[in-house]
Order: sequence, then structure tokens, then C-alpha cells
Amino acid sequence: MITKKIKSGLLFLSLIILASCGSIPVPTPEPAIKNVNTESDKNSNFIKANEWMVQSFNNAKSVVQFKDKEAGIVKGKYLMQAGTVSTSPYVSSTPSFYSIITIRVKDSISRIEINAPSGMYSQKTMGIEVGFTKESFQNKANVLIEGFEVFMKKESLNDNW
Repeated sequence: MITKKIKSGLLFLSLIILASCGSIPVPTPEPAIKNVNTESDKNSNFIKANEWMVQSFNNAKSVVQFKDKEAGIVKGKYLMQAGTVSTSPYVSSTPSFYSIITIRVKDSISRIEINAPSGMYSQKTMGIEVGFTKESFQNKANVLIEGFEVFMKKESLNDNW
């Protein structure tokens, strides 16, 4: 007969094993937003925003989905992290994570907003955290925002022709 101490010990051990390999949902972080002051007018800012998206969306899965020049809006879906497909029964597949990037332009100002992917996850395997975490999103979003700011502050051929 199994004693109460052995039962509780087995239960505790089972919980530790399951927790170390389990997937943990990550709360969705706030969007990353930055306003960029430029020397360009609205039309030139709109063209530069489109050019930046075309150059930054260097994966066929990242696409510009909406443009409205009158409203000064460019929206696209950006692949933040590609997923993997596992053929091993011991390693699970991981999903791809996409962010929606919205750029709004006005006279001499542009605003970029990067929304965090929904369904972000974190997984601990042998004490090491892997997956697409809040920090992963913030790091990737900061790199995109820095590139956007540099690009938008450059003088454009559309400014003086």
C-alpha cells in the first residue's frame, strides 16, 4: 500500500516535471509607439513611409495590407519571428508571430505603432525560457522603430523636385 507521504511526493515530482516543460501564455505587451519629426511635408512623408515598409518587409510573409494617401495611413503585417515545423515526436512545432505596423503621417510628423502579436508564448525547457516573449517583442520593435526614425529623417528626392 502506498503511503500518504509517497503519494504526495509523487504528485510534487509530477508537477515539477510538467511545469518545467509546459508552455506559459505571455500577457500581450502594450504597442510600441514613436513620433518622428521630419523636414518633409505629408506627401513626402507618405512616400517615405511606403518606401521604408517595402525595404523593411524583406520576407514574402510580411506585406503592406492597406494604404490611404488622403488619410496618411500605411498598414502592414510584419513577420516578427518565423515558426518552425518539427518532424520529431520529441520536439514540438512553434507558430509564426506577426505584428500589425501602422504608420500615420501628417505635415512634418510621422507616427509608427507596432502592435504585439497575439498568442505570444514562453516555454521553459530544462530551466531555459524559449519562445516569443515580451522582451523578444520589445527588442524587435525597438530595432524597427530605430530604422524607421533614421529613414524618415533622411532627405528624400521627393522633397525638392
